[in-house]
Amino acid sequence: MTVRHSSPRTAQQYIWLIGGILFLVASFVFWILTDSKELVTQSKQIEETQVQIQPEKVAATNYLGGLTDQVRPLELTARKVASGNHLPEFRGTKFIQDNKNNYFIELFRVTNEDVIKSFLNKQTDRKPYIYFRLSGEDQVEQYILGYGLFMGEGAAKTTLNGLDLKLPPSVAPKVAGFNQFVGQVNDMGSEELTTAKLYEIKLRPAAVPLIDESLLVRPKPTPVADPAKATTNVTITRKDQSGNVVDVRRSQSNVDPISSDNSKNNTDKRNQEAQISDPFN
Repeated sequence: MTVRHSSPRTAQQYIWLIGGILFLVASFVFWILTDSKELVTQSKQIEETQVQIQPEKVAATNYLGGLTDQVRPLELTARKVASGNHLPEFRGTKFIQDNKNNYFIELFRVTNEDVIKSFLNKQTDRKPYIYFRLSGEDQVEQYILGYGLFMGEGAAKTTLNGLDLKLPPSVAPKVAGFNQFVGQVNDMGSEELTTAKLYEIKLRPAAVPLIDESLLVRPKPTPVADPAKATTNVTITRKDQSGNVVDVRRSQSNVDPISSDNSKNNTDKRNQEAQISDPFN
């Protein structure tokens, strides 16, 4: 019984499957025949524009460089400044540049500046001594103590042979030129920090104004008459018809001072008059 009922259902399922496949094939063929439009691709072109840069026009001036003496130009080389840590014998970049063709006697090199300071403080004559600091990327920080300033190497060697500074036997002074330290010194010397540009002041004669001495004298205080001692002077002059003086009479009267007792009595009377007495008491 089961086989009989399952065979018609299976046949019906095959019919639906074949019909669906045929429908898909027919629809695919129909879509191919009707779709005849070609795909069109659109591409937008990016426009490249070049911006023209015009150089800025610099206006010419007649006073270019007029303030060079008053305002110092900006120096692009940065130098270290330590005004309170060095002695007056310390030298910097400016001194090395000015004397790059000269020579000096290099006494010794140290890494601690206090050694040079201690040596210089013991010297009675410190005028011929100088010292500077070496620094740089590939240079170990050192301080060089030098002696003298010579125009030629021969003069420096002659002075070195007769120089007696009583240095330790391990210290051997030698002659050196400033040109070999040009790129290794980057400080400001003590002489650069103390020197300043001096300005001259010209004084011109000017008329001195006259002073009125009467304004300087203090005015005398005017005496104030005491009202208790005040007097009255009366002068009577009689003249005739022609204007001649016939008679002159003078009289003087004194004002009696007001006693304090009378004033007190008057005030007491006024107070008594101001009081109101009660008739029922």
